[in-house]
Amino acid sequence: MPEEQSHPAFEWDAERLWPQFARLADAEPDALALADCDDRLWSREELREQAVEIAALLKAVGVEPGDRVLVTAHKSPATIATALAISSLQATFCPVSPKLGAGDLASLESSLGHAAKVSGAGSAPPDIFAAIGGRSSDPRDRDTALIGFTSGSTGVPKGVMHGPEALNYATRACAAIAGLQPDDAILGIVPLDSAPGFTFTAHFALSLGHPLVLVDPWVPAEALRRAERYGCGWAIAVPTHLFTMVEAARLGEWTGRLPLRAMAVGGSAMTPELIEDADRLLGLKALRMFGMSECMGHASTHPSHSLERRQLFDGIPFPGTQEEAFDADLRPLPRGSRGQAGVRGPSLFLGYAQGMGAGQERMTPDGFYLTGDEIVRDQDGFVRVVGRIKDQIIRGGFNIDPAEVEAALLRHPAVAEVAVVAVPERKLGEQACAVCRLRTDDGRIDLSALLDHLSQQGLSRKKWPEHLVLVEAMAVTATGKLDKKAMAAIAVEEVARRRAAPPTRQDA
Repeated sequence: MPEEQSHPAFEWDAERLWPQFARLADAEPDALALADCDDRLWSREELREQAVEIAALLKAVGVEPGDRVLVTAHKSPATIATALAISSLQATFCPVSPKLGAGDLASLESSLGHAAKVSGAGSAPPDIFAAIGGRSSDPRDRDTALIGFTSGSTGVPKGVMHGPEALNYATRACAAIAGLQPDDAILGIVPLDSAPGFTFTAHFALSLGHPLVLVDPWVPAEALRRAERYGCGWAIAVPTHLFTMVEAARLGEWTGRLPLRAMAVGGSAMTPELIEDADRLLGLKALRMFGMSECMGHASTHPSHSLERRQLFDGIPFPGTQEEAFDADLRPLPRGSRGQAGVRGPSLFLGYAQGMGAGQERMTPDGFYLTGDEIVRDQDGFVRVVGRIKDQIIRGGFNIDPAEVEAALLRHPAVAEVAVVAVPERKLGEQACAVCRLRTDDGRIDLSALLDHLSQQGLSRKKWPEHLVLVEAMAVTATGKLDKKAMAAIAVEEVARRRAAPPTRQDA
């Protein structure tokens, strides 16, 4: 049996963000800490001074160690300094999207038990308010540095609690894999309002002394130019970001030489061709990474891995992390078997917050978190995500894995992005619908052409979608991932409209 491959070793600890940043500011106060979206450059000392000012305001409204602070997280110096201030008080940073609707925000606020609420998008100190209502009494609060929010099944978002060790571990693993050098900057592509978004941008840069270069709004060619201008060595992105960067190079909107040593990419399906195009057109090693809010970044490919490995696999586990495929009875499966992913290691969350998902964690008896993803691990230890258990479409008793169909559809030259979702059908229960955004220069395409393509790809007829919906833009979540719930709603509405129309109407 071949020996499983491994990543470079690295060290980490459980120290909070503030003392790490403060030591760096003491050592080099004038060093660049942040390039904001307006190209205002912030030194470590300037950022520290603003953090100290915000910390005083938080203390004035009663924030104490272990308290939760709800922050409307913008890509701004104010949000970055607020995160430092909260850490300095040994409180918990709870970022939320500025795009969250009033109803969803009210639901979150009624459940969180926070001591204060912070809002403010610019460079000036933010607005700070004492929260109304009871504070959390969760005994884990003293050990929590970050609470991220993810969708819940009951309408109340789940609060994903992380200690500082998880943040340090995940970022140091990525720094070691990319071979980052001290002067390399971090390109801040993803929003700061999720646990991975904050961890792999702000925490990464501030704790290790790398300048953080924020990007907002998302203009691919400008992001590439900023990476060049500031000497960015690493970034994390979702496939949509990488795709549009490749297209900017393909269309001549950007020509240059990227300093990026690697870019971690995860969150949804991507084609082998996209990884190859990144190599060829951007000179970029795109590394598929497997992670989630509950277990941030726990497996990744490596720049030294072959192109084929980087195209087809989601990596090998970080040192200190165990990952296995489990069967329905929660027994680990042998290599090469398909099963639900279970992860155990330092980046695992502390659990869901009380009243926000606590008790809904799915764990094996020996402490592996069950992610809901289906994976296969090969004899060399490489992980490949092959589907999502909850995404399964059940058509007349036959299970369809959308990830498999999406991967085949993405090989069509006209398809830029796709999500295969379920729509209700009276006889079969569910049918499959492909929601697609086409490349701008490929014109329109109909369902029959896509089915011909799937036939040529060798996909079983049982897995072919019955419906096609074309959109100009795919719905995305706050973190930039494809929003399958939103696209399923679009598909259900459009298919219902077509069914109610005269018989001569056809799909797309």
